[in-house]
Amino acid sequence: MNNKIEHPLMLRKPFFLILTIILISCSKNDETIEPKITDISISSSESLIFWVDHVDLTQKLENALTYNYGAALENETEKQQSFNSDTTQVQATIHFKIESQSTYIDTNPLNNSVTIDLIKDIENPIPQGVELKADGPGTTYELITSVLAPGFNPIEVPDCNHAEFGNHIDELFDNELNTNVFRFYIHTTPDNDRCINFDRQRNEIKTYDKSPDNLLGIENETVVYNWKFKLAAGFQSSPNFTHIHQLKSVGGSFESMPMYTLTTRKGSPDKLELRYAETDDQNTLSETNLNPLIDTWLEVTETIKYGTLGTYEIKIKKVSDDTVVFEYSNASIINWRPEATFVRPKWGIYRSLLNSQDLRDEEVLFADFSITEIE
Repeated sequence: MNNKIEHPLMLRKPFFLILTIILISCSKNDETIEPKITDISISSSESLIFWVDHVDLTQKLENALTYNYGAALENETEKQQSFNSDTTQVQATIHFKIESQSTYIDTNPLNNSVTIDLIKDIENPIPQGVELKADGPGTTYELITSVLAPGFNPIEVPDCNHAEFGNHIDELFDNELNTNVFRFYIHTTPDNDRCINFDRQRNEIKTYDKSPDNLLGIENETVVYNWKFKLAAGFQSSPNFTHIHQLKSVGGSFESMPMYTLTTRKGSPDKLELRYAETDDQNTLSETNLNPLIDTWLEVTETIKYGTLGTYEIKIKKVSDDTVVFEYSNASIINWRPEATFVRPKWGIYRSLLNSQDLRDEEVLFADFSITEIE
């Protein structure tokens, strides 16, 4: 008879295996992640802010406040602004979000809050611009004239050669904007440029020497131009030029060349170009693919300081969600020409007919023009 004697530890092997696993597991659970030590803070360059409306106040607070996130990420923090009942004071704070409070230790929570005194400035309100808004089908030419050049003619249309069509600018209600808008027509044939030039066609509105002084840009003045526009689905551009906006200098030897131009151009792909001419030589400052800008309402804000030490900024965003689709700025650019008397804006559609096979009849929508002198 073969008697096999088992070692006592071998007899208890499962028990020891389980005990070992439990001990390892407990050891791991006992390990703790030390929170990171960092210092988040908020500071302000202003202790007192004069404000005229809530848009102005929001912008001034944004400019004044500076946030420091230390070793944390911005999205791990929460920023708040608490106003007192009469809006004479605001407390701005920064702190960690609840889900991040165990991850960090703030070494100096005393610098997580600033208080700014506020005074509403009722004697110096923000300048109000001159507005041109569509008010419904009817007397469109009369409406445009009453704002841009009362008693005169700020409209350059191809009606003279296409009278049977009627007015080439009218108004309609737009469901997306929920308001009335202007519709600018241009036809490949027979439209031309006011029965003056026949290699191009023009349908534009403008300010000019018959316009009120506050609609004309003069030296050392800062002006904001704002408007909305929509290019229809399938919009076709000339490979030469299809201008939808210009700033033109009047007076002097360079007045025939626009200072700034927004133009669409056929290419691979089609482009929206911002063009600039200091004198009589125009160059592209910036450009973007045109296709994402088609069949959507866009809002343009163009700010220019006129002068030899000028500044320029333009921003185009989608009306639907405020997405910026094009922007350009220059803090030192020549925006005044020798012997110039003023600068005037133009909007509409002005295109070359040299490659008319690339074009089609178009309807371009515009809305909510404004011109605001801010200095």
